Amino acid sequence: MLILGSICIDCGIPEKATYTDEKTQIPYTSDALFIDTGTSKNISLKLTSEISQRIFTTVRSFPEEKRNCYKLQHPERRDTIYLIRASFMYGNYDDLNKLPLFDLYVGVNFWDTVMFDNATHVVIKEILHVPSMDEIYICLLNTDKGTPFISALEMRHLDHDSYRTNSALLSLYRRFDIGSITNEIVR
Repeated sequence: MLILGSICIDCGIPEKATYTDEKTQIPYTSDALFIDTGTSKNISLKLTSEISQRIFTTVRSFPEEKRNCYKLQHPERRDTIYLIRASFMYGNYDDLNKLPLFDLYVGVNFWDTVMFDNATHVVIKEILHVPSMDEIYICLLNTDKGTPFISALEMRHLDHDSYRTNSALLSLYRRFDIGSITNEIVR
């Protein structure tokens, strides 16, 4: 199901690959059109049985540059609210068994620090953003505490009636599912 005003990227999959997630029905595409740096990697084969979502089986890592940025052309007009979600799972993709720590930016604005508890710990960072330009840059900054990487990057257009904010950046601290009786992830 195509969600209008959305970009859903599975980082590290082959350049022209696309697929629709069976559980969520969200269509994903390769990150090759959005960035020209980094290296595609697969998570450790020993950990693939523990992964519940396909987006966590590959990553794009950035061992070379200090700052690496995805360039997203938002499908709606400027001054529209977007939910941007960056997802990470280390999965020992580099066979080093060393959990990295790095920073995440929207353009030049600090978003958050990405850190992990273990190799299969999924970290999801979400932010509400109102772009003032035609492009949105999502950047990973190497803080010399391990190689930055990313599993998935999503940008969803939100109706102005859903969220009202005067801020260009509004980070989401925590989201709870109060009504679930199955303990399954619902999106």
